[in-house]
Parts: sequence; C-alpha cells; structure tokens
Amino acid sequence: MKKTLLAATLVISAFVASAQTGYVIKGQIGKLGKPAKAFLLTKLEGKEKLDSVELVNGAFTFKGSVPSPMEATLRLKHDKSIDTPGRRIKIDGMAIILGNENITITGKDSIKTATIKGSTLTDESKRVDALLGPIYGKLGALEKEFADQPEAKKQDKTYIMDLEKRAKVIEQEIFDAKINYVKQNPSKYMALMALNSTLGPGFDAIEMEKIFANISPELKSSFLGKQVAERIAHFKKTQEGVDAQDFTQPDVDGKMVKLSDYKGKYVLIDFWASWCAPCRRENPNLVKVYEQYKSKGFEILGVSMDKAADKAKWLKAITDDKLTWKQVGDLKGWENEAAAKYDVKAIPMNFLIDPSGKIIAKELRGAALEAKIKEIFDGRTK
Repeated sequence: MKKTLLAATLVISAFVASAQTGYVIKGQIGKLGKPAKAFLLTKLEGKEKLDSVELVNGAFTFKGSVPSPMEATLRLKHDKSIDTPGRRIKIDGMAIILGNENITITGKDSIKTATIKGSTLTDESKRVDALLGPIYGKLGALEKEFADQPEAKKQDKTYIMDLEKRAKVIEQEIFDAKINYVKQNPSKYMALMALNSTLGPGFDAIEMEKIFANISPELKSSFLGKQVAERIAHFKKTQEGVDAQDFTQPDVDGKMVKLSDYKGKYVLIDFWASWCAPCRRENPNLVKVYEQYKSKGFEILGVSMDKAADKAKWLKAITDDKLTWKQVGDLKGWENEAAAKYDVKAIPMNFLIDPSGKIIAKELRGAALEAKIKEIFDGRTK
C-alpha cells in the first residue's frame, strides 16, 4: 500500500514571525561539554546552511536572522563517533520553524526530549500536529493491518482494492482538515505549509488559487508563499479547459513526434515508465480502450519517464504489454522535458486532449477512462 509522506511535513507549523530583526537560540542540555557539539541546519532557496557550536557546560547559542519563517533542524552530536568507522553515531535532534524570535531549549541530556520556549512558530506546529495526528493515526492503523496480513492476503487484489478505498477516505479527511485550518487561520505560517502540502498530483489549481488569495500579504511575500503561488500558476496551465502545451520528443526509432501532430483527434498523453508497477498494471486497461476506439479516432501518445540506460527495458515493456500506439521519450527520467511542462510529479499520469487541442480531463484510469472515452465516442454517435 502506498505510504503517505505528507505527515512528516505537517509535524511543524508557524505563526508569521515577529518584527524582531534576528533570532537567538539559547540551549542548555545538562552539563555536556566537549566533544559534544550542536548544529543548526537551515535551507533557503534550495541552499543549505549549517552552523555549529561546541557545548560548554551544557550551554550553546546560535544567533542570526531569516528573511521569513523557515523549517530548521537542531541536532546534537554527543561524541566523536561520527569520525570513527564502525561505531554507531549518537546524534539527536528536533525540527522547528525558525523565525526572528528569542528561543530557549532546555533538556536533561538530549535535544530530542528537550523543552522549547519562546517559539510561537513551533508552538503552533504542536497544535496542528494535535489536530492532524489522530487522522494520520488512521492511516498508520491501515498500514499496520496490511503488514500483519499473511503473504497470500497481501496479494489478494480484492483486499488491496478495499484497503486503498478505505485509505482514500482517510486521505480526503486529512485534506479537508488542512483546508479548513487554512481558511480559519489565513495569517499563520502553518496555514501556508498546510496549503502547500495539498498541492499534490491532480490538485485543483483554480480552487487552490481562490484559497491562496485569502492568505495574508505577509505570508504571500515569504519564500514559501512565492513558491506556492508559482506552483499554483504553473499547475493551472494543465487545468481542464486550457490549451495543451505542445512538445516534441523522439519515438523509439529516433523520429521526432509533436503533440500538435494529433490536432483534430482525441489523444491521451500517457506518462509512464517501464519500472513503474502501477503503470504496468494500468497498461492492459489502456490496451482495451485503445483497441475498442482507435477506429473511431481515439489516439494515445505514450511518454516514457525512463532513463537512457534503461532504453532496452522501455522497449521490452512496450512489447510485453502490447502497446501498439506511438511511444516517445527523451530518456531523461524525471527530467523529461514534456513531463516538466505538464508538472508530472508522479506516474502513471495522463491528460486527455480534445480535437481543438484543449485539456478536457486528466488522471483517467481503469473504469473512469473507459467511461470517459465511451461518453465521447459512443455518446456522440447516437
């Protein structure tokens, strides 16, 4: 069962930072001294910054400033084992939201179990964690249920489908809880983080744009705020009803193929890869629909997310899965240029384009794909 990765990003949250010009983090971890060392790791605009300071009688201090609230990690290395091969590294830490505040951290012998005060940002994170924790617990229970099953049960398609159905209900509950929090707390940094975490594959860019519009101006101008605005604007380009962006990629023989070559037809752009198990499981459904409707003008254009080193595997998968429609790919893996245009972050992913070149649907799989194509071709001929 696919694990949910959003929990980790939602363990922390924040208020907008105060008007203070810089931060001061003062720590007291027992009476630890050399060689114990504290580290502060921050990341802004893709660049990491690591500060370190030795503990003196348990005390350490970090000073600096941040342009806007950001995720940070405090870590404590208790000894020199990190430099000694074969020895277990003893490092403990905590995640915080770092703003320009005065923060104190006090613990007996560990940062991980220490008490943090003065960080309104991290305080809010704990409240949000308390809100979402029980719901994520439901997903954890499903994962445990699956792990406890005998191998035969884990291979039972009916059971897996039921498990995935129950997981989707919980995931919707998580989504609704996040959006409600965002709407009720438009000036809190955690609202921005929660909104950002909902911008996964297939999100409704138009609806998210409306919600983002109510976020406070201060948050919108933060680094994360600008990222969220950019992602929404970028994803909106693949929203249903907009013109599909043209692209050109080589087919299996090196011949260049354009999406615009399919103008005047219904074409499904299918992003997949030979190594993608869900893609391979979906291929029989594509074959079925294609064989049924290709004579009526339905086309599929497969776009590979394989790398050049895996070209042989890509070609074998095409043959093994009996994919008789055109296949293209620049063989750059996740750096595929067409995938970048369509903001493909996970596969399988597809977009249905109408004869005028507009996107009319996306993420169509299984029965949903068959129903949509049937509606287009069988419905219009009656």
